[in-house]
Amino acid sequence: MPAVTNKAKKAKSRKPFYSYMTPRFWRIHFLIPATIAFFSLGIALGIAHNTTMAPLATHATAVDNIIGWAWTPHVGWFSLNDTNSGACSSPPCGSYGINISPALSSQPHWDPSLPAGSTINAHRVNGFAWSDTVGFICFGSSCNIPACTGSFYPSPPGDQFYAYAEEITDTSTVEVHGWAVICNQKDAGWISLNCKDLNACDGSPASTYYKLVYNPSTQIFHNGTVTGSPFGWNGNTDGSGIGYVNFYISAAGMSLNPGSENCSDGVDNDLNGAIDCADSVCQGTPSCPEICDDGADNDGDTQIDCDDPDCAAFPACLPPPEICDDGADNDGDTLVDCDDPDCTGDPACAIPPQHQCLAFAGDPKQADLCCNDQDPNGPYLLDCLDPNCRDNAAVCSAWLQISTGNIYSYLGIVGTQPPAATNLFNSKWCLRTSDQGIEWTSEEDCRQEEVGQIDLPTQSTNYRNKLGFLDLAGMRVDGRYAPVVSILDAGGLPDQLNGKIYRFVGPGTFTLPAKTFLNGSGSSGNGGGLLLIEGGDLQIDGNIEYAADQVQSRLKNLASFGVVVVKTAAGGGDIIINPNVTKISGVYFAEGSISTGSTGTPPDAYLDMLGIFIANQFNLERDNNTDPTRPAERILFDGRAVVNPPPGLADISKSLPRALDVSF
Repeated sequence: MPAVTNKAKKAKSRKPFYSYMTPRFWRIHFLIPATIAFFSLGIALGIAHNTTMAPLATHATAVDNIIGWAWTPHVGWFSLNDTNSGACSSPPCGSYGINISPALSSQPHWDPSLPAGSTINAHRVNGFAWSDTVGFICFGSSCNIPACTGSFYPSPPGDQFYAYAEEITDTSTVEVHGWAVICNQKDAGWISLNCKDLNACDGSPASTYYKLVYNPSTQIFHNGTVTGSPFGWNGNTDGSGIGYVNFYISAAGMSLNPGSENCSDGVDNDLNGAIDCADSVCQGTPSCPEICDDGADNDGDTQIDCDDPDCAAFPACLPPPEICDDGADNDGDTLVDCDDPDCTGDPACAIPPQHQCLAFAGDPKQADLCCNDQDPNGPYLLDCLDPNCRDNAAVCSAWLQISTGNIYSYLGIVGTQPPAATNLFNSKWCLRTSDQGIEWTSEEDCRQEEVGQIDLPTQSTNYRNKLGFLDLAGMRVDGRYAPVVSILDAGGLPDQLNGKIYRFVGPGTFTLPAKTFLNGSGSSGNGGGLLLIEGGDLQIDGNIEYAADQVQSRLKNLASFGVVVVKTAAGGGDIIINPNVTKISGVYFAEGSISTGSTGTPPDAYLDMLGIFIANQFNLERDNNTDPTRPAERILFDGRAVVNPPPGLADISKSLPRALDVSF
């Protein structure tokens, strides 16, 4: 009995409790004649009644860290520690108390459905409580003594008593499992601490649940949000027993009298859910100073290394100086070169009058400074509105705009920004990439550079990705999604698509001239249609548009054109747009690339792309900066693919962006 041996070390002049736990003691104190028993019970109940006067807990010993009282209507108060104010602390009770171990140890697993011998790492609970009515109540392994054991043990494990709290890893409430025993009643005195240990929770009304728990955030053995807390149960098949035991009937209930936290032993000594330097009492102690270059939160304030103010003066945490002409953000303040106030007065950032910027060939960087400073620098047009800037400064090059929706590109988002003087942006919403860099601007100033990769649906991925499933095999089967019509050229593609799939099999190039697709008519007319090109490329030589007529009967009438261009062993998979095309509409998927086309002699025609565009690579080739307020290429989301998905694209369309959430 290790716990009892430790108890003998307490500096008290009275005998330890077990010296009274003899057959003669129980016989004299509990097996007396009925009349004396009745009289004694009256005295016991009087004592129990006196203890109801809101007893106040005092400090427990170092060995026994659980204090307070439990209550049952049948026998009154249980004192959980002899240091409780008003508790019995001399013969016949002697010295007693209950302890929960901060250290983990292997315990028999509470789950009766697991194989015999299963164990769990948990916080052992053991020791003794005292009742003036029924005497000693043992907890857990302390019950494994002749004075408390009867003819059999709980199953599992079948050979011993146990009690423990589940492992405490944070401030979340944990359950207590196992047993206490009213020692003088032995087999009839078992107190179950958790209905789950007996499968008594399953199939029973919640009002019958009982469950002792421990709440690290309050350090009491109760949580009002847990069904069954804070009760245990003693009852026998013959109807005897003391019934429910309430371990926290008031603020004087079962609670922890924590020891002090050791900030360097790897144990949650005070059982509040925080270990060592993660415990607030350890922050700033000699055991927990912040080390500024080890990648760990040493002082437990959730800030690591240079993010911790304690490291502000650490040499490795000081920002490097800004170099004003290397194109890099050296000091990490998101401002580069002359945009950084640290470079004010640096010779590299002196801006001459704009008329001196005509000698662009010698210093292109100086040209960009002059033509993007939002200052006419004399009697000239502002920045890129000046033809000299448009002809000579890279900052005034043609640019692209996504008018609605977000932009996703795995390999970064690079290209020309709109001139500062226009107060325009490349995108309305978010710019997203996988840590590859973003050069464009967002009106909402949303830049996300670590969003992870979204792989394109390809043959190697069986045409599946995060957006959905491109069922290429099903698109080939007549009637799976729609009737399939084999065509040899654009002559087989009607203006009214009639809900069909039009299939072209390469090799070769499918040339699509200008088309204006019509809405379907009547209650059965379907305006959707899909052009499926396998092993070939698509050449778009004219504008692709929708008619402006009204939908007649239902949304299925709405014209909705889709294109899927995939590779085969014969090649193909690309979409090429003629540089003379100014508008294309629809949903376009290219397993290869989409190229917008250029004549090679600026200015190219402006291009509007309305719909959804998905490709492995985009070649945005239009070169037109004659009007700095207008993008050379502009992509606008068109919700037709969601309202009336082209045949075969229904699964993908479920994940297609909304009107404010377009990715390509």
